[in-house]
Amino acid sequence: MKMRMSKIFQTTLLLNFVLFGVISISMSLVSALTLYNHMTDEYVSKGKAIASSIASSSVEILLNRDSSTIQSMIDQFKAIDGAAYVYVQDENGDIISHTFVPCVPEILKHSHSHPNEFSIREIDLPGFGEVIDITKPILAGMAGYVHVGMDKELITKYVWIAIAKLQGVMFFIFWGSVFLLYIIVNRISEPLNKLTEYARKLSDHDFSASIEITSKDEIGLLAGTMQNMASELTTLISGLERAVTNATSELQDTLTYMEVIIDNLADGLLVIDISGKISLTNPALAELFGLEGQDVIGKDVKYFFTDEMKQLFDLVKGCKQEVYSSEIILPNRMIAKAVATPINKIDCEDDTTLCLGAVILVRDITYEKEVDNLKTDFISTVSHELRTPMTSILGFAKIISKKLEKTVFPHCQTTEIKAQRAMTQIQDNIGIIVSEGERLTELINDVLDIAKMESGKVDWKNAPVDMKEVLNVSSQTTNPLWHNKNIIMQIDVDENLPVIFGDRDRIMQVMVNLISNAVKFTNSGSITCSAHGRDDEILISVSDTGSGISQNDQKKIFERFKQVGDTLTGKPKGTGLGLPICKQIVEHHNGRIWVDSKLGEGSSFHFTLAIGAPEADVTPITTLSKINTVGRRSNMKGSPLILVADDDPALNEFLSQILEDEGYRIISAADGIEAVEMARKQLPQLITMDLKMPRMDGAEAIRQLRMTPATRHIPVIVISALAEGQKAGGDAALIKPIDDKRLIDTIHGMLHEDLIMTDPCMVLGKAEVPPVTNLLVICPGKINYCVPSELWIRIEQGFKGTLFVPAEISTTLDLDKISRTPGVQLVIIPDN
Repeated sequence: MKMRMSKIFQTTLLLNFVLFGVISISMSLVSALTLYNHMTDEYVSKGKAIASSIASSSVEILLNRDSSTIQSMIDQFKAIDGAAYVYVQDENGDIISHTFVPCVPEILKHSHSHPNEFSIREIDLPGFGEVIDITKPILAGMAGYVHVGMDKELITKYVWIAIAKLQGVMFFIFWGSVFLLYIIVNRISEPLNKLTEYARKLSDHDFSASIEITSKDEIGLLAGTMQNMASELTTLISGLERAVTNATSELQDTLTYMEVIIDNLADGLLVIDISGKISLTNPALAELFGLEGQDVIGKDVKYFFTDEMKQLFDLVKGCKQEVYSSEIILPNRMIAKAVATPINKIDCEDDTTLCLGAVILVRDITYEKEVDNLKTDFISTVSHELRTPMTSILGFAKIISKKLEKTVFPHCQTTEIKAQRAMTQIQDNIGIIVSEGERLTELINDVLDIAKMESGKVDWKNAPVDMKEVLNVSSQTTNPLWHNKNIIMQIDVDENLPVIFGDRDRIMQVMVNLISNAVKFTNSGSITCSAHGRDDEILISVSDTGSGISQNDQKKIFERFKQVGDTLTGKPKGTGLGLPICKQIVEHHNGRIWVDSKLGEGSSFHFTLAIGAPEADVTPITTLSKINTVGRRSNMKGSPLILVADDDPALNEFLSQILEDEGYRIISAADGIEAVEMARKQLPQLITMDLKMPRMDGAEAIRQLRMTPATRHIPVIVISALAEGQKAGGDAALIKPIDDKRLIDTIHGMLHEDLIMTDPCMVLGKAEVPPVTNLLVICPGKINYCVPSELWIRIEQGFKGTLFVPAEISTTLDLDKISRTPGVQLVIIPDN
């Protein structure tokens, strides 16, 4: 096994090397400097001794000028260790004897150092190197001078030899310490290396590995602890692996399940992140928008989808906890409904809501729309068709009641209690038939109203609307309801409330309905109607102190035919169409309606109306004919001839009986073609015309009559279940079911017969400019004029009679609602 040098040993070895290096260098420098100084001093001392010895011995010799003796003497001193040279000068500085071989260096020949005492100098002598020159005067210089040169380089040599020996000793000491250090560190690092290797195996999830450390010290304790931890980790990880395996399997199953669900959803699924990038789609969405084969993931939503989808996303990404829906047109002109909801995440740190994006579901509702349109058309058709038999039912019931009271009962004078009781029951039963027929008519009118709104066939009148005036008129209109129950009515309207543009009568219909509902469920207390400006809309509220509405009922009250409470165990109050109609009206004005309520604490209905610019006004429908003037009938033979055109035999019979009782001559037609032919042949003085007839409808028949000069002057009264009867081109329009008395009064007016009406007349307009001067004939002295804004105030104040509406303003009124008002007969008067 290859031994690996431990990090501890490497670090310790490096530290030891540095430490020994510093010590070795320091010791060498100190030793060298000490030895150098010591040997220099020793050499100087030795040189002085040699110089002194020669100087004391050579006085006599020098005086005698015995150079050979002096030479032999200095040659002896030359053998002394460290002596480089010795030479003697006379008093004049001339060299007498010397030890130089072969000759004296030039530098010494010209040296004239004559000190009085010892002189020591260092010179660089060629051939000898650096030397210490020691000069000693002989007899104070009188006998000459002795020069001894000590070899300084020899000192340096001895110093380097000493340093080398010291370094050798330090080398052996260093490696000895390294060896000892290795043994000591190895005893420590080997178990640490084992622990390190064991920890590495544990980090690699090799929990089956083992470690052989049996020492009782801290390392052994750590090794045992790590082994126990590895054992516990093995158990925990095994459990976690099993749990992860199971969770992964379940997650894969769930993901597969979700993928299958998403891919097989019939509805299109679109997931968008907060930046508008597409995160997820499904095949159904690609099919709806024609995106098959296109890679849309990660791309901006605006490049692939309609503006309606982008606007829906912009609404949702505001993170409000709301669900938005919108109808959109698909690329293939099909209709779809898109429902969007935000994807929110709650931050656990600060409990804030983060919006991650939006989920949009798109459903193809083309078929449902077609079915809904068919249903709406069916309801509309049935409602229209029900008005015709209701006219016959109510009409014949009233005829029977009149005949019994005027003809039968006066001839049935009897004292028999049983017979009197039978006559009373007959009168009561007929009265019930009439009242229930009228209630059924109201139901038909409500159903027709909601059907018209859903089918988009309502004629909306766009005009400036003052909400303060609407709230005041609505409270006055409903005055009998809340006044009779001693309920306090309060009005709270902001000053300088903006004027909105919309259908005033329809908005008032919403207010009247909400106030009526509030009165219905409030036995005592108060009702508050408020209107406040808010941004670019007006918030209107109707609050009461009544019984309140439960949470479950709040979810369904805006659905059609749904009412608060149990309609099976309790008798319903109304048709359940009031609030759905209100919802349709509010949404048409770009608003929304909702309710806040708690049981026992009252309810608050709120709706908003957008403040916007006016739209194009509806152009009033004008007629092509004028009222024809005929003479007053004097007898049956000369009585006016009236053509009754209706495809319903029962209604034909009813109208015939009504008009014959008035002394008119009657001819009947079952369709438009027959009516036009009979009119051209017999030239009746007046025609009553139904609109919906086979072969040729009433509107076309009127057009044919107006095109023929012989029949152009004949006045036509449109009698139809359609509220749009005033647009058919007739001279007046009556809405089924027909009140016989109003019909007769209208015919009298059309024929300008000087018969006086017994009921009041009211004309929408100003008294200074009466719409039709002939009204002075049929309503002498009894004509009331009323501006359109005060119409409902006058009705609530008790007006009962005939209401004449000029065609030029008829398009701004809710004719259906007026025609359903008890005791009020509506007559449309064409433009002159």
